[in-house]
Amino acid sequence: MPFRKARSVSLALAAALGVLLVPLALTLRDLVLGGGGVALARLVALVAALVAVAIAFQRQRTVARQLAEQYRLEEQRRAADAMFASILAIAADAIITIDEDHKIIHFNKGAEEIFGWPAAEALGKPLSVLLPERFRRTHDAYVEDFGRSSEPARRMGHRREVAGRRRDGSEFPAEASISKLELPGGHRVFTAVVRDITERRWAQESERFLAEAGARLAGSLDYDEVLQTVADCATPLLADGTLVDVADGTSFRRAASAARDEASSAVLRELARSNSLTWDSPSPIVDVLRRGRPELVAEIDDAWIEAHEDDPKAIALWRAAGVRSMLVVPLVLGERTVGAVTLLSMNGRPFSPDVRTLAEKFAAQASLALENARLYREAQRASEARDQVLGVVSHDLRNPISAIAMCASALRDTTAAAADTRESLLTTITQSTEWMNRLIQDLLDVASIEAGRLSLERDRESVAALVGDALRMFEVEATQRRVRLAGESAADLPAVNVDASRVVQVLGNLLRNALKFTPDGGRITVRASAIGREVVFAVSDTGPGIPAADQSRVFDRYWHARRTANRRGTGLGLSIAKGIVQAHGGRMWLESASGEGTTFFFSIPT
Repeated sequence: MPFRKARSVSLALAAALGVLLVPLALTLRDLVLGGGGVALARLVALVAALVAVAIAFQRQRTVARQLAEQYRLEEQRRAADAMFASILAIAADAIITIDEDHKIIHFNKGAEEIFGWPAAEALGKPLSVLLPERFRRTHDAYVEDFGRSSEPARRMGHRREVAGRRRDGSEFPAEASISKLELPGGHRVFTAVVRDITERRWAQESERFLAEAGARLAGSLDYDEVLQTVADCATPLLADGTLVDVADGTSFRRAASAARDEASSAVLRELARSNSLTWDSPSPIVDVLRRGRPELVAEIDDAWIEAHEDDPKAIALWRAAGVRSMLVVPLVLGERTVGAVTLLSMNGRPFSPDVRTLAEKFAAQASLALENARLYREAQRASEARDQVLGVVSHDLRNPISAIAMCASALRDTTAAAADTRESLLTTITQSTEWMNRLIQDLLDVASIEAGRLSLERDRESVAALVGDALRMFEVEATQRRVRLAGESAADLPAVNVDASRVVQVLGNLLRNALKFTPDGGRITVRASAIGREVVFAVSDTGPGIPAADQSRVFDRYWHARRTANRRGTGLGLSIAKGIVQAHGGRMWLESASGEGTTFFFSIPT
């Protein structure tokens, strides 16, 4: 506005100059015509007025130029202010200005996004609302000390971590710097620039976590140790507790990590020991294994647990663990899913997208480590199996072959031998041949089970008929040794969908094992009962029992309890029986105490 007025005054003065020239010209004409003293006085007055107006016009032009320059500078300042304001508005960092009383007087858009406060509400509040409680007192002293120093700017946090506090109370790691500006009148303002480094800190922690996890997983090739390491590595960065399940044929092997406290850790360890997971379980872990994709369960309550767990003991353990949410990530090798890592949150901490991404990277590492351990285990087993098979062939086959050779030689050299002698020799040859065939068949069954190619021809079968078929196979031998065979099964047992010959083979192997250890005059009982959704078979004997130290090795191939057996076997029967049961989706276990006999159990899903 002043610039426009100055231009108007300049135009008016220019017009006045033009108007004064007219009387000046008339006065000059009058003087030329002899106007006398009046004309001369008028001329002097007009010249004086003209000079005054000219001087005023010149000065006005100077003022107008000054005003124009001031106007231009003002426009530049406005443009600079607008540019500065736009920079502040789009800056991702928080830019906050406070006065000498530490009250906020400027709060940019970046500050709104980082701290969660609208600028209208933040203005006038003390800066301490943006700081965690533990930093507030020292921060005010820090700003005062900086104000008294000669430094124009200083980076905060060069001696300790800087943290910010959002409106919702959550904290975040930050980088910050502060500058000061002296204003006219002795006033001072401080401007802080704050950067949220949560993503950068997480990236650093993720890289460190993957590097450390990789080193720990590569530290061993023992499969069980690697499995436990997978569970331990994921806690506590990814979760409050971890379960790891790997498919082992028709069953699952599970490991659990330590949790936030000893009570939760004990519950998770018990969940791992009493693992009830099967391919028919309603657990999301099985769904992830089938689909090969992660699954997030955002909220877990009693209703969810009851809907996704069918074992009463496991339901109680899940409740005791206090799990609030879970993330199940598959362990994938190529197109094959070999297991799953279940991350458990017990304090309500959500599984953010960053955590889910890191969990999938960790699962990829874990999959490779487990596969390396599995291949190493298989290589060891193959080497052991080779040596064991060579031992069986060289020892167990040599005996019947030797018996056949001796009997054949005796038959050749004694052509006129008595009929009973010839019959005895032929019986020995026949028994030796049957022994060789059974040993060869056992070796073939072991190979089929190991390769996962055991053939099953399933049909609906009566449980009582299966038990009866198995008992009839050993009636003669049991009678000769005065061992009583008994079968006990309820009449209302449901039929089972099984390969009858294979289940009879399992019962036969268990009965043969029981006869081997039961003394003459003892008793062997076969029972069958329905428990939940399974039929459980039990073969009990009155033998010497199995010492606790040996029970974990009973199902190992080629293992023998030579001290208590009344005759030697191949060491394959129990291993084969367990493989057949697992192929049917069941499980096998035993209960025994020294001097009190042994009971072998196996279950078949109905």
